[in-house]
Amino acid sequence: MSLLLGAVAGQDLAWYTTTGSPESGVDGSYTWLKWTGAGALTIKSLPGGSLAADIMVISGGGGGGGYAGGGGGAGGMELFTSTALAATTYTVTIGAGGTASVGGLWWGGAGGASSLGGNGTTGGGGGKIPHNAGGAGGSGGGGSGYNAAGGSGTAGEGNDGGGSGMAEGANQGGGGGGKGAVGANADPSEGNGGNGGAGSSNDYDGSSTTYAGGGGGGADDTPAGAGTGGTGGAGGGGNGGTDGGSEATAGSANTGGGGGGRLTYGGGNAGGSGLVVIRWLTP
Repeated sequence: MSLLLGAVAGQDLAWYTTTGSPESGVDGSYTWLKWTGAGALTIKSLPGGSLAADIMVISGGGGGGGYAGGGGGAGGMELFTSTALAATTYTVTIGAGGTASVGGLWWGGAGGASSLGGNGTTGGGGGKIPHNAGGAGGSGGGGSGYNAAGGSGTAGEGNDGGGSGMAEGANQGGGGGGKGAVGANADPSEGNGGNGGAGSSNDYDGSSTTYAGGGGGGADDTPAGAGTGGTGGAGGGGNGGTDGGSEATAGSANTGGGGGGRLTYGGGNAGGSGLVVIRWLTP
């Protein structure tokens, strides 16, 4: 069980201070801090002369592509365990989710990078519009159109996005990759978008939560290929748009989830913002 101490504007204890209003709590033998926005951790002195911490960094998820677009890839998620802390200031950066469209081109933007000091990950790759491969990132975005490949994920942070499949005249998007699984390929025979890759769970803040799911790919909306959008991966991935049904959804905030690929003309949906959590054995 975790004891939540709440979000505070500036904690000032005997040996450390924070900015950026992190939530804080105690879970068993651990003290933890969680940032959902920019801030800093300043170590004034090390209790007992040394202290090691576990750090989870999740970057922003990629945005989904428009018009049968690929799902956005999840933001890179990585655990930096037993990290020796020093008496210094660690800047905390939280990556924003990738935008729903870049320069009016309807393809999803890459997610922003998150970090605590020198420990960081890569933003998720954007999902693309027809006949474009998915963007590379922490997890790769889904490809869209005819035989378009998914984007590459970053080793240790996530997985590749799914491809669009190969069928003349069919446009549908592959799912974005997640921390725990690759994005699924689209099914052009049915016009279905690929499901987003599943994320991964973590309990550094005392509560087991799944993060970094990939966005589902958008379906084909042509009469011959009207299909179903891909389901967003567990961990905040947005759903892809379905023909005759609901449009795509955005990645969930502070999960690094990828945005869903849109069914119809226009930009897709934005990715979810990132998160940073640090914990140490309470001195």
